[in-house]
Amino acid sequence: MSSAVFGQKACLGQANGPDVELIVSGTELYATYETVEGFPVIYDDALGRFYYARVVEGRYESTGVSVTSPPPPGLLQHARESDEVRSEKIRQRQEQMKQRSHPTQDQE
Repeated sequence: MSSAVFGQKACLGQANGPDVELIVSGTELYATYETVEGFPVIYDDALGRFYYARVVEGRYESTGVSVTSPPPPGLLQHARESDEVRSEKIRQRQEQMKQRSHPTQDQE
């Protein structure tokens, strides 16, 4: 069904910034991104940029510091979201994909 990548280096574009080199791991249902130094990052759709992330209550949260800057002090390398958060995000993504492949009348 889906292919997985583990620790693959990729050059990713940003809507409001330069391309950045990140390490990608995961599938189409759930993927994580890290800087080449191992700091977790997330993409902020509203701002169009990748930002360093920290785990707060099991979930990635933006630090507000762009990955084009040095990481904020105290940021943990290779931090991961909790199994519960990861499972919920996968479930949500599966539901989104299901809705796209079988649109309701309201969506047509």
